[in-house]
Parts: sequence; C-alpha cells; structure tokens
Amino acid sequence: MKIGTILRSPLLHFFVLGGLVFGLYSVMTPPEVRAPRDDVLRLTEAEMNRLADGFLAAWGRPPTEAESRGLVRDWAIEEAMVREALALGLDKGDAMIRNRMRAKMEFLAEAPAAAMTPDTATLEAYYAENAAQYARPARLGFAQVLLPPDATPEEIAALTAELTQGADAAGLGQATMLPAMIGAMPAPAIDRVFGAGFAAAIGTLPPARWSGPVDSGYGQHLVRLDTLQDGALPPLEALHDKVLADWRSEEARKMRGAFTDELLGRYTLELPGGAAQAQP
Repeated sequence: MKIGTILRSPLLHFFVLGGLVFGLYSVMTPPEVRAPRDDVLRLTEAEMNRLADGFLAAWGRPPTEAESRGLVRDWAIEEAMVREALALGLDKGDAMIRNRMRAKMEFLAEAPAAAMTPDTATLEAYYAENAAQYARPARLGFAQVLLPPDATPEEIAALTAELTQGADAAGLGQATMLPAMIGAMPAPAIDRVFGAGFAAAIGTLPPARWSGPVDSGYGQHLVRLDTLQDGALPPLEALHDKVLADWRSEEARKMRGAFTDELLGRYTLELPGGAAQAQP
C-alpha cells in the first residue's frame, strides 16, 4: 500500500484524532483532579446471566460458546468506552444522557411499588375514591334531525309535527353525514361525535317523543330519545387486576414525588445574579 493512501485513510485520521483528544485531556487535567483509574473490567455472574438472557430473548435459544465470547467482548468494549467517555467528561451537557439518568433515578424511586400488594380495605377505598374512572357510562339510543341554520320557529314546529306523525327522520332537515338513528351508544362516544354535553342534554329529554332543538357542534337538532341505560359501577372483583395496577401506579407516583422532594431538600438552588434559595 502506498504511503499517500495510508495518510489519506479515514481510519488513520480517527486514531490520530483520538490520540490528540486523550493527550489533550492528560495535559489540561491535573493529576489531582482526575478520578482514580480502575483498569479492571469486572463482569459479574449476574451481568453474564443478563447478557445470556438477552440473547435468548432475541434469538429463542441460548448462545453458543463462540457467541458467549462475543457477548463478553461486546460488554467489555462498551464498559471500557463508557469509562473513557466519563473520564473525558463527554456526558456533561448531553441532554439525552441527562434525561436517561433522570429516568433511571425515577425508576429506582418508584420500583418498590410494583411489588406492593394492598389489603382489601385499602384497594376498596381506592376504588371508591376513583369510582368515576371505572363506572360504565350511560348508553343512549336516539333519533336526530339536523335543522337548517336559518330554520324559523314555525318551520321547526312544522317539522316536529311531521316527525311525530311518523315521517322518516333520514329524509328531513339539513343534509348531513350524521346517522339519523343511533342505538345504545355510550355517552362519551356520543359527545365525541356531536360535541361535549350533547349526551347529557338529550338524556334529560322525555322518552319516545320528538323534542328540541338541542345544540351540538353541528348546529341544532330535533331529537327523539328511544333508550336510556344509566351508568353503573361494576363490582371491584370484576376489575380487580386493573384497579390493582392503577393503585400501584398511583403509589409509584407518590414515591417518585416524595423521593424528588427529599432529594431537592439536600441542595440549595443558586439563581443567576448570585441569589440562592433553599429547595422546598
């Protein structure tokens, strides 16, 4: 290989630049400031098992002897590079690294909640306090006709009379893609289609007769309430696993908050301009 080709090699440039970086760090960082260097890469049995388990999960079989050596080598490369990067301060000012470390600290703070099992009274109290979250919503079946935006009271009254006499709702009123007949739809779904508050408004109408107008996100409607099934709270046993998971999630949130408050209490916040205040 020619000397010129070697000198133009990107790999050579990489090694030269790396050497300069490490050399500059050694020159600019006094020995007493540098962290004590640990040149031993200690692979624990637990970490080795983790590597093997990861391989098994990815490939559906345990690693061969050669693949195990490869896993160990990859771990050693990663560990060595992380140590050198930390020694050079490459973690400083990196938002992704900071966010990852924060996420790990939060995980450590809330991890115990995943193994907690509340007694029956505690879970029942949590269920009662959050009943609205678990209640089955009311379901409504109804017919509707969207009124023209310029409909007069007289025209609305005439249209109401026509519907009362049995006219087909699908052929009356303003043309729209909305269905004329809706059967037993949950109230939240009705509000998603017609706009917030529409289900509650038609739920107060007298059944089996055309009433209105009722306002929606599309305009005004004449509505006939056909069926109304009130919402109900299922027994705790029917939702036990979900309620338990939600309770643990809430406990984890509390643990994270308490940990954060205690952690901040160890520090004083110094603001721009030299002002300082204790953390709450």
